[in-house]
Amino acid sequence: RAPLAMTADDEPASLAGRLGGLALSAGKTLGCVFGCGYIGVCALLYVFQRKLQYFPTKDPPPSVSSLPAVCRDIEEFTVRTEDGETLRGWYWAPVVGAKHADVTLLQLHGNAGSRHNRLYWAHHVRSRLGVGVALLDYRGYGGSTGTVTEKGMILDGVAGIQWARTRTNETKSKLVLHLESIGSAAGICAAARLGEDFVIDGIVAEGGLSSCVEIAQKLFSFLPVGMLMADTWLGTCASASKLNPRMPFMSMHGDRDEIVPLWCGRKLFDAVKGTKVWKEFKKGGHNNLMEKNGYFEALDEFYEQFVKA
Repeated sequence: RAPLAMTADDEPASLAGRLGGLALSAGKTLGCVFGCGYIGVCALLYVFQRKLQYFPTKDPPPSVSSLPAVCRDIEEFTVRTEDGETLRGWYWAPVVGAKHADVTLLQLHGNAGSRHNRLYWAHHVRSRLGVGVALLDYRGYGGSTGTVTEKGMILDGVAGIQWARTRTNETKSKLVLHLESIGSAAGICAAARLGEDFVIDGIVAEGGLSSCVEIAQKLFSFLPVGMLMADTWLGTCASASKLNPRMPFMSMHGDRDEIVPLWCGRKLFDAVKGTKVWKEFKKGGHNNLMEKNGYFEALDEFYEQFVKA
């Protein structure tokens, strides 16, 4: 038999089929492009993640002799970590005769800058309250050797706390850790590692966080952050729960913190057992708590009523 010829009624169906095939092909192409792009973004984030998480000023800060005259009595010191890195820091002795001359702070700073960026804070807290202040730079920051990692920062915290305890034993003063942002994770994990028998007289967490990965997951919910992130700091709350319950702890947090949300700081606070104080600053951000009413008063009260009690 002769093959059937296409009738006029068959033409629309044939056209629809061809259009459907083109649409399917285009969809597959777009899906492939999107999938490759998504994988590419994940790969870039994985490779460069620490450059997106830490922003160190690697060069050493100016020498003490070149600082303003009021800062010239700062002492430079170095600390050796157990894995062989050399950390650099500044120590500013307490104000003789001041109310809190018997208190020394070890500040572990946040993820950006260096100890030089904390000099303004150190000057004001020392001049207002009379405390001694030690500013320590992690590996890879402020002339310290090495490259920053979560594990390394914890080792840096351990070395810094041990150095500060030795100095406060010599001066017969109380040791308080003042932990800024991610420094709260480094300091708390380091303190837990040292154990309950190691004497720390108090901890202040300013803009403290429960982990980095929780914040990242909320910011980048469309990415598998939990699988990609190397420095998650997920052990922070577990370490907080292991701190000596007899050691006083204070959280200072702004209710408009744009970097570490309030819930994240509260989760860290809730993990701590024993004596603790929650100080929330209205309209406070991540980097301006010192400018808020009640900041120095809260520190003064914490030292007087809890650290020295």
